[in-house]
Amino acid sequence: MKNRHSTRREFIKNSSNFLAGGLGLSLYAGTSSSAAEKPILKNSRPNVALIGTGWLPDVKRHGRGIEIGRQAKSFFDIVAICDVDRVAAEYSSHFLTKNKAKLYENYENIIKRKDIDAVLIATPDHWHTKIAIEAMREGKDIYCEKPLTLTIDEGKNICKVVNETKTAFQVGTQQRSENEGRFLKAVALVQSGRIGKVKKITIGLDKGLTGGPFKTEQPPSNLNWDLWLGQAPKVPYIKERSHWRFRWWHEYSGGKLTDWGAHHVDIAQWAIGMDQTGPLSIEGTATFPQPMKNGFPTRTDTYNMPVDFEVICQFPNNIVMEINSKNNGILFEGEKGRFFVNRRKLVGKPVEELKNNPISEEELFELYGGSKPGSHMGNFFECMNNRKTPVSDVFTHHRTLTTCHLANIALRLGRKLNWDAKQEQIINDLEANSWLSREQRKGFEIT
Repeated sequence: MKNRHSTRREFIKNSSNFLAGGLGLSLYAGTSSSAAEKPILKNSRPNVALIGTGWLPDVKRHGRGIEIGRQAKSFFDIVAICDVDRVAAEYSSHFLTKNKAKLYENYENIIKRKDIDAVLIATPDHWHTKIAIEAMREGKDIYCEKPLTLTIDEGKNICKVVNETKTAFQVGTQQRSENEGRFLKAVALVQSGRIGKVKKITIGLDKGLTGGPFKTEQPPSNLNWDLWLGQAPKVPYIKERSHWRFRWWHEYSGGKLTDWGAHHVDIAQWAIGMDQTGPLSIEGTATFPQPMKNGFPTRTDTYNMPVDFEVICQFPNNIVMEINSKNNGILFEGEKGRFFVNRRKLVGKPVEELKNNPISEEELFELYGGSKPGSHMGNFFECMNNRKTPVSDVFTHHRTLTTCHLANIALRLGRKLNWDAKQEQIINDLEANSWLSREQRKGFEIT
């Protein structure tokens, strides 16, 4: 009996025995008793497809695709799995569905299926927008891992299509739902005035990675490298470009600023009521794993995202948001107090005072869209049924990632940017505005 920490190597070695054996699945279970937490009857379970399964090479744990697949099994039937890595697809099908799901290399064949109600997207970041838009236009509801976009213009495009199609679309920023409600309480503390007028927010995201030069080689026979690259420039295969390590390449992601930033900047902007707008200005400094020229890396064989960084965002109402590569979490400072929150703790005098003056359930319910907070996947399922806006909607997430993308642009160009949140344009800087989108490789354009 293999457990869920089986590695890719073990899977390949033992693949001939997979049909004879089983895997122990620990299904996701939330702590709430709300309707969104309860698995539904078998004959009313929607069909979903998982697109992108995720591998963490040399690490004995699964990627996000398999994890969200595990969570989805409480509410949905996974009938199709897509991955450009054949071994990853086969392993995921066995682990999640006991080989019952139909396997695909190209997602286009999945989204055309009329029997599939929703897709779960956990590909590398540069594929999120194209798959999501095309799936929405085929009538699918969407659960997509964060960060939702590669560029600011991609976010504007997704918001437009959600409005057109009325899709139920949940972004995988689980901090809005889970972690024992710490972040929801943090937002409530700020919005209820427990720390008074907010003066400063300090967000720590940890350091980025250094690495390289790496060697080029032939891609493994089980990986369609050209399809993996998608809209990104066609380059020779480097192992460290693919799977989890894609986060440290500008071509496919945004490093720590869109990885952890998608979580923590989201909570911060939500707390201060800026999740439908954005900063006034943004500037900062960073170190990179290699020399940069005009914002672009000078080598193609080395990681190229910021390692150490400090970004200062000026928001309306004289609120300063600092984003740095230090202690992971969020420090809120106001005229009447301060507190710190991350995935392990919620601490500070305003938190201690909750013992005598607690936040009401009604306040938390209101933040959570009127229902009892709980499972993030369960909230998606609930919204598929009632067509309400999920707790982590595309519109606020787009505004979060706009701050994160602007931070990366400011760091790469090495100058302050002034932002018009209403027009969604950088003010008086044509070169910087050209970074709001990317050139897309022919055949993989987002339309």
